[in-house]
Amino acid sequence: MAEENEVKAEASSSAPPPKKSKTGLYLTIIVVQLLVAGFLIWKFVFPEYEEIKTANDVALGRYEAPQAKGESKDEDDGELKELGPLYNFENLTVNPKGSRGMRYAVVGLSAELESEEDSPLLDQYKTVLIDNYIAYMRKHTMKELAEESTMDSLKIGFKTITNELLGREVVKNVYFTQFVLQ
Repeated sequence: MAEENEVKAEASSSAPPPKKSKTGLYLTIIVVQLLVAGFLIWKFVFPEYEEIKTANDVALGRYEAPQAKGESKDEDDGELKELGPLYNFENLTVNPKGSRGMRYAVVGLSAELESEEDSPLLDQYKTVLIDNYIAYMRKHTMKELAEESTMDSLKIGFKTITNELLGREVVKNVYFTQFVLQ
């Protein structure tokens, strides 16, 4: 009997310990990876989507953009702003910087002129102006073009390009008639 107990004790001590399942470890690693991926998407992808979505909603009139302090609408004053003569530039198609020809922007704009006499001058320089506008827009990335603040700087840029090329203050303001990003 003593020998049997010794043999059983030796057999039990020489047997490898029972294997633990690694399923719990693998499951924990997968959950941590999913959490990290979700955080990265939330942090980097979602804000950009929200900005584009919000800008599109404002453009489509689904709701109004919040006004900055001190900014008031012309309609609140009871008077409409009188516009000068308008000169149209339609369908400027541009491949933005870094798009590799895969994305494009189509822009239509109207320039508010100081006087009606400036319209023939713009007719004369229209090709040169369009070339300069396209070169100016190609300097911007698609992400920059999607931002609302860039829209204002584009208006100022178009106005500056026109007035510098013509050598005097011809354009008072610039208005977008079309702005499509694809």
